[in-house]
Amino acid sequence: MKKIILSAASLAVAAVASVSVAPTTSEAIPAFARQTGSACLACHFQSFPTLNAYGRAFKLGGLTDVGSQELVEDEHLSIPVSLNWTVMVRPQIKTVDNGTKTNSISFADQVFMIGGRGGEHTGVFIEYDGSYANVQMFNSWDMGDMKAGATVWADGFGEDSGMQLMSVWGQHGGMLGGKALSVNNRMAGDAGGVGITAWAGNDVWAAQLAMVDVAGAGGFTLSPVLRGNYFLEAGDWEVGLGLIAVTGSVHNIDTKRTGLDVQAFGEVGDMQIGVFADYATAPSGGANVYNPTGTDARTGYSFRASVKPMAQWIFLAGIGQDKQAGVTTDLTRVGVEYEMYQNFAVQLVIDSEDDGTTKTDTTLIDLELLI
Repeated sequence: MKKIILSAASLAVAAVASVSVAPTTSEAIPAFARQTGSACLACHFQSFPTLNAYGRAFKLGGLTDVGSQELVEDEHLSIPVSLNWTVMVRPQIKTVDNGTKTNSISFADQVFMIGGRGGEHTGVFIEYDGSYANVQMFNSWDMGDMKAGATVWADGFGEDSGMQLMSVWGQHGGMLGGKALSVNNRMAGDAGGVGITAWAGNDVWAAQLAMVDVAGAGGFTLSPVLRGNYFLEAGDWEVGLGLIAVTGSVHNIDTKRTGLDVQAFGEVGDMQIGVFADYATAPSGGANVYNPTGTDARTGYSFRASVKPMAQWIFLAGIGQDKQAGVTTDLTRVGVEYEMYQNFAVQLVIDSEDDGTTKTDTTLIDLELLI
């Protein structure tokens, strides 16, 4: 079964997409839907960016699986007939209140997305906004009942971007992305990254070793990153467990942190429910990219849950905490998403950050159309 999932994900999910389920959000990437010929929900639980088993299999396959789309094939050549790309249009209305209220209307993250098969074993994902904002080049090979490969990447998705399979932090934002809550994401976002990752895995487990140029450490640095994931079924629920460890010290600046994450997907009655949580710590004792201000260890956690009680509607609520330099920042997020079409969603998200001195409330109306 593992081989079937890994080698034919884009075909198998077409059957899943045909049953009576709620449609997906706008943020699922149409470039991949065009390549695989499958609906966006094939790879996502509830909504983008939450990956289900088939979405993880598509990623482990290096984004190379093809459904109904024709290929141009020759010796050492296997590419789609058409370049698969997506344009995102994203108007936003935002209010920020930290004692002084400001209002704004803007177009955020207007990007071209190019993604999918570049060869039999190679796939790419690129976001271009006038420069290469995010780039991932995956290479994947069959190794018995698992896949193994290497990824070269430059993005802000986190140090495990080379093969990011969990949905607690990392790739992309949106209401369900949890970026405003996850302390692992907050620490990784402070540092950014460019890296080379070797990885292996299947539908049950995945492991990776990356060498990451962590921004903020001074010059070109390579810090080792270990990341492991394990996926299991508990009754009608799918559970994912993860561990990440970043280590290294360059130019007397540490790049050290560890993190844990857990997720669970399931249904109660006709409602789809997702639960996500994480914990992270970055040690003290010297300059540390992940703990730049404190003599004490930086620690934090987050917990959030999303509920899809009916077609087209998703509700989310979560809390988090980020403690550094003796200051504790409490985080909350509530949101609702209405999926007008599979490629057009409207979100209302309310975030709050309170460090005991300053409280910042952000209200965002976010319209996201991908074509």
